[in-house]
Amino acid sequence: MTIAINQTRAAPALSPIPTLSPIYVTEDDFETLSNLAETQAGRALGGRVLAEEMARAVIVEPGQAPRPFVRIGSIVQFQDLSNEQIRTVRLSLPRDASIDDNRISVLSPVGAALVGMTAGEAFHWIDAERRQRGVRVLSVQP
Repeated sequence: MTIAINQTRAAPALSPIPTLSPIYVTEDDFETLSNLAETQAGRALGGRVLAEEMARAVIVEPGQAPRPFVRIGSIVQFQDLSNEQIRTVRLSLPRDASIDDNRISVLSPVGAALVGMTAGEAFHWIDAERRQRGVRVLSVQP
C-alpha cells in the first residue's frame, strides 16, 4: 500500500517534498511516542505517521520552542480541512483516548498529525480509503 503524506508545515519522509521543518516534542514525550510508533508503524496509518514525525522531531523543553506546541495532554482546537469542522480535543495516549470525552489517541491519523504542531500549521495526508485529509491547528493549550 502506498501512503502519500503532505504537510503545509513540512513533509515527512513518505512525501516527495524534500524540505522539512521541525516538530517539537519534550524528551519524555519523545521516548513514549517513539516506542508507540515503533510497535505500531506496521499496523496502522496513525502509527506510520507518528513514526515519520518522530524521525524528524526536535527535542525541547516546553519553554524552548518558539510557540506552544501540541504535546501529550495538550488541548488542541483544530479544523478538519476535509469538511471545515472545528473540533477541540485533548491529545492522549491510546489507553486514555475516549471519543465521548474528546480525547484523541496519538495513534490515530489525526492525533499523530497534531503531535508537535503549533497554531497556524497544517498537515495533509491520504487516508486508507485514498481520500485527501488535512488538519490545521487553531490553538494549543499545553
